[in-house]
Amino acid sequence: MIQAQENMINEKGWAIVTGASKGLGFAYCKELLKKGFNVVGVARNTDTLDELKTINPNVEIKKINLDLSSNESAMKLFELTKDLNITLVINNAGYGVLGKFTETDLEKELNMINLNINCLHIISKLFIQKFQINNKGRIINIGSIASFIPGPGFSSYYASKAYVLNLGVAINTELKKSKSKVRLVTVCPVLLKTDFLLRITDGKKKANYSKFNSIDTNVFAKKSLNKAFKTNKNYIIIGKINKLVTLSFKLLPQKYFLNKIYKFQTKRKK
Repeated sequence: MIQAQENMINEKGWAIVTGASKGLGFAYCKELLKKGFNVVGVARNTDTLDELKTINPNVEIKKINLDLSSNESAMKLFELTKDLNITLVINNAGYGVLGKFTETDLEKELNMINLNINCLHIISKLFIQKFQINNKGRIINIGSIASFIPGPGFSSYYASKAYVLNLGVAINTELKKSKSKVRLVTVCPVLLKTDFLLRITDGKKKANYSKFNSIDTNVFAKKSLNKAFKTNKNYIIIGKINKLVTLSFKLLPQKYFLNKIYKFQTKRKK
């Protein structure tokens, strides 16, 4: 399996990264270019990707401006790239709507669900079907540590990431059972040093990362990408402490964590 992934890199095929304009998506684009991939960066506005063109002049970077919060845009992405030698897709686009379920804006939640779930579902299906033709290729879907437990105070986001994880585990199991060489790996990060909190609080708050077991986005992109290329596992978590946290979700009473999460999320909203 490791050799197969090394061959994939050496072919210098194309990798698609959604949510590529900043944060983790931008970091993944940088790492992929260094590894010799040609990159298709997808976001509502991809102007920030221009600075990456000088990282490795021997590979290409294409920019596609799309709002993937509609089914039509997700399908359009496939149509625009189906003639390229795509060997890797990273479904990274997504965001959250913070607040109590009775108080959050329904339109924003539905838009989030379209992006976090529908878009990821469509792109995963279309490209896995394409990869099956040549029996090679890999999907990396970005879940979260939130995938493993309900999140009162941030309920729709946690639920959307649970969908990402459970869908990915099921698909990857199907692929392994059918002896396919295609793989879908779900990466589950904790809090990264991005502007995520600014978006979910409508620009009102910036995270104090010293309080959390957070990780630099570029470091996480490099570690998770290297591991996702090599692993045969259904999902990966980076860091021993983060693995222990997810394990504790299974071992300790759920009520304990629900109370902790509720207090934490409602405090962030204020």
